Amino acid sequence: MPEVLMHYFVKEEEFLERYEVAATVAAWFLKGAWSPNYRCSDAVRLRREASMSAGTLETLVFSGGAVYYGADGFSSVQIALRSSIRSVNVRVKKVNGELVAEKLADKAVVVQSS
Repeated sequence: MPEVLMHYFVKEEEFLERYEVAATVAAWFLKGAWSPNYRCSDAVRLRREASMSAGTLETLVFSGGAVYYGADGFSSVQIALRSSIRSVNVRVKKVNGELVAEKLADKAVVVQSS
């Protein structure tokens, strides 16, 4: 059975409530480029969006988290991260009972002037 998307989180705090360990594995893998924000809120997201619009959001922040299941239950999460200059997608999956991170994408954000 292939992986099936079971849930997509847009709020970091809700994702961390259920998948904190996977987020920690991703953060370690990224060596400080991203840190989960355990105090994220609607107000924090509004400030991030303002910074993103102004082109001043330099650090990677949570954009979304997808949870996948296979025949044996949980199989992986994909965490989408972004900043004003970079977009990163990390997958954390079970390999022999352990969580392992891999980078699926790491791209520069191209800003087009109007």
